[in-house]
Amino acid sequence: MKYCTALVLSMLAFAGDKKPLPGQAGNDDIELAASVIIDPGEIRQALGADIGPGYVVVRMKVTPKTEKPLRISPDDFTMISRKDGQRSVALSPGQIAGRGALVVKASPNQPGGLGTTTNGPIWGGIGGAPRQFPGNRNGAGNTAGTDGGVEAKTEGQTKEKDKDNPLLDALKAKELADQETLDMQEGLLYFPIDGKVKAKDLAVIYKGPAGKLVMEFANPK
Repeated sequence: MKYCTALVLSMLAFAGDKKPLPGQAGNDDIELAASVIIDPGEIRQALGADIGPGYVVVRMKVTPKTEKPLRISPDDFTMISRKDGQRSVALSPGQIAGRGALVVKASPNQPGGLGTTTNGPIWGGIGGAPRQFPGNRNGAGNTAGTDGGVEAKTEGQTKEKDKDNPLLDALKAKELADQETLDMQEGLLYFPIDGKVKAKDLAVIYKGPAGKLVMEFANPK
């Protein structure tokens, strides 16, 4: 009898210490499940188009658990690379492949490397390597004209280049929708990340109306 009681208590203690599975997080208001797509071939298959180098795609499934509609937006998600400290917000299709997509280059005096503090999202040009850019998803923000600033130029000034990139429709069709809903939603998020990374190096932070959650993609220790 004593052995059975000890076994039950041990099982309960183990259950209480259970850690979330990779790519999952939730609370009383929301449930998140995600998978990371890193391989260029798999990204191309998921999109049906070639997004180019320098991006990690996340397939995100969001299930509201509230009685009232919950606002879900790609703006709620940020990716962090634990490998080198990169931090980027999800880009909109227009920021990646729209008319006049921005190509942003760090100025010669811009600090870089580990320990550099950056507050804005990373912007990428069409098929180009992403760079840090102050501001938010819907606007370009301000650029400094002195040391530590960035140089930005708009591509697509000619009539030919000003046409929508064919990639744009594919990105819009597959993106996680920005809307209020009570229903489960599933879609893709597009994060610019420099260099080679593995899923275990990455984490996605959700910070929205349902609170703050962190999704790891490595098996919990």
